Amino acid sequence: FALVIIAVVVAAFSLANRDSQSSADSEQARVNASFVLKVGNDLQTGVNRAIADGFAPANLEDQMFFDGTDSDGTKLNLFDSTLKYMVRPQFPTTALVDPDVQPFLDGTNDAAWDVTSIDGVGGAEADAVVTVTGLKEDVCKRINVTANGVLVSADLPSAIDTGDSVGWREGCYESGTDFVYFRVVATDVAPAT
Repeated sequence: FALVIIAVVVAAFSLANRDSQSSADSEQARVNASFVLKVGNDLQTGVNRAIADGFAPANLEDQMFFDGTDSDGTKLNLFDSTLKYMVRPQFPTTALVDPDVQPFLDGTNDAAWDVTSIDGVGGAEADAVVTVTGLKEDVCKRINVTANGVLVSADLPSAIDTGDSVGWREGCYESGTDFVYFRVVATDVAPAT
């Protein structure tokens, strides 16, 4: 009889530990999603400050940089330490598929500009979008829960502005094996001439 009681207690501890780990993973994804959304907000604020200082929105894609490019009369590095539009973020390693590849660092292609027209966002002109690849799937799903009110069990869109994501200003989508965060940082951006 004592062996049966011991076996039941061990099984109960095992189940409790498994549920605890699952809850911890879910909470970690929430925290990481909040961090990514905060970075998106900071990007938006930095771009708004640069535009308020005279940077032409039409030049966002070609003349605003995240890498080590020096700012000058025509180019602007969003992370320029003298201009102080934004501090380069350090993503939590638990948010990234490869913890050794930080977005926004020199030599990585994990953060990029995209200029595209998004239905339901701005007018007919193209919108400037920042994309960040290399996130984990659970983090992307939590981003969509927080930013767009979808269920965590919902499938990720396959691109910006497709299916249920039409009109989203911010969110995550799945591109092949990559999970990509996006944020519209400027609307109605005509291409530079």
